[in-house]
Amino acid sequence: MIICSCNVITDTAIRDVVTSADMTFGSPAQIYDCLGCSVQCGLCSRSVKRILEERQGETAAAAIWPVQAEPAPCALMSVA
Repeated sequence: MIICSCNVITDTAIRDVVTSADMTFGSPAQIYDCLGCSVQCGLCSRSVKRILEERQGETAAAAIWPVQAEPAPCALMSVA
């Protein structure tokens, strides 16, 4: 889903940057810097911040209770 119409950035692109970067992000602007653009109108900042907070919550939960993720059901199915 497109989160930023000005820069045409999807939620997947934002999640990829947040999960693969070796740094902790403090603001949506830092994420945009990693994507090679900048915040334009600012309407997407709330959504970007929510994705960032989700990731930070996942990281905190994993540190407290590390759980190995199981493969998605579709990954378990064989294609015939």
